[in-house]
This record gives sequence, structure tokens and C-alpha cells, in this order.
Amino acid sequence: MRLSRKTLAIVLTALLIVGVVALLKPWKVIDVRDFDRDWPYHDMTSGDYSGGYDGLDIARHQGKLRWKEMEKNRSLQFIYVKATEGLYLKDPCFNRNLEGAHRLGIRVGAYHFLTKDSGLMQFINFSRHIDIDSLDLLPVLDCEDDGTKGWSRSEIQSAVHAFATACRARYGVEPVIYCSESYFKDYLYPEFEDYKLFIANYSGTPVLPGKAKYLLWQRSRHGRVPGIWTKVDLDVFAPQANIKDLTMNH
Repeated sequence: MRLSRKTLAIVLTALLIVGVVALLKPWKVIDVRDFDRDWPYHDMTSGDYSGGYDGLDIARHQGKLRWKEMEKNRSLQFIYVKATEGLYLKDPCFNRNLEGAHRLGIRVGAYHFLTKDSGLMQFINFSRHIDIDSLDLLPVLDCEDDGTKGWSRSEIQSAVHAFATACRARYGVEPVIYCSESYFKDYLYPEFEDYKLFIANYSGTPVLPGKAKYLLWQRSRHGRVPGIWTKVDLDVFAPQANIKDLTMNH
């Protein structure tokens, strides 16, 4: 089959871009971040420990976790760990948080923070840093105003669709989509109503339009949990949902 000039130009351009990226390896620069591996030095939280949660999602903002203290936590069924962001960034705590969760026998998953870049290239960054066989839970795509502010509805949907399509092609599963209730209504409904949804709402139980249903509810950004010396997000399963709905089938 003979390619048209236009198709051939697109293919050659794509190959050139891949070659330049492979040659320059920009992630080698961007992955190296100033980060104090021992921070925080004392418990920056106070008051009673939180209750009423099934899991947590964590990133570099939580700093060094005290896993020995977390062994006592009987509420904790799972942890989602930030892996990557945008085209090049890897969270500096990802590997040690993943290892810590495994040592405790806690089911763990990884998430990617969406930015205003190619959804396909962002998935490549995500897949480059994770070993899917080491994860118990479905991947999560984190969609927030902080990452996509200034983009139109169609631009956001295009990036989400590209990431999800690549994820399905590589791993055989679609990502769980994390976003706020308002973000889902403004940018993702109804096109993504059939996806598994992880919805943030800090004032009450999520209420979604149409046939969309949430699987996880992030009910607080200010949880206090043993072993974590900063505030942390608290996550709850929807009624009738459980850990099996999140689990990868390896």
C-alpha cells in the first residue's frame, strides 16, 4: 500500500520527534528535583485521628511516611501513590511509597496527574515509570483544574481519551478517572460517564448526572492518619462497592 504524501509527512515527523526526545532525554533533567527525603521532621498535624475512610492517596506533599506507625491502622484497605505528572515528571516519593505499601501488605495503585500536554505522551511517561505487575489496583488518571486550566472542554476530553486509549491498549484496562464533582459535570459528562469514577466532594456525598456512578469518593483533603505527619486525602468506597472493583486481574 502506497502512503500519501500527507500521511508520509506525519509519520516522518512523528519519528523525528520520538528520535529527538530519545536523544535529549529531557526527563533525566526534570526527574532530578530538590527534595528533602527526611521531611517532615515532626508531626505537623494535631487533634484526633480521622475515621470513616477506606483508603488514602499520597504524593511528595506527604513527605516521609512512618510505615511502622501505619502498621497499626486497621481502617486502611488501599493506597494510591502518585507516579507521574505531565510529559516528564516522576514523583520523587513514588518508589519508596510503593515499596512501603508492599511491605505492609496494603493494596496499592498508581496515578498520573494530567497537564496541558498530549494525552498519549503523558501515558508514555506514566508507563515508563511503573511496572503494572507490581500494582494491585487499576491505574488512575487525575484530572484537575490545576493541571488543565485554560483548556477547553474538547481539549481536555481529547487528552483524557488519548491517555485512556493507550492505557487500554497497553494494559487491557481503562484508567479510573479522578476529578471533582464539578469538573466531571463541566468537562467530562456525558462522554466519560461509563468509566469508573473517583470523585472529590468535600461537602457531601457526590451526586452525578445521568447514569454516571462513582466508585470512590474523596471526602476530605485534611485527614489525620497515624504515620503521616501532614494532612492527607481520605477516600471512601461508594455503597455496594469494594476493593474487588478496583483490583487488577493479573
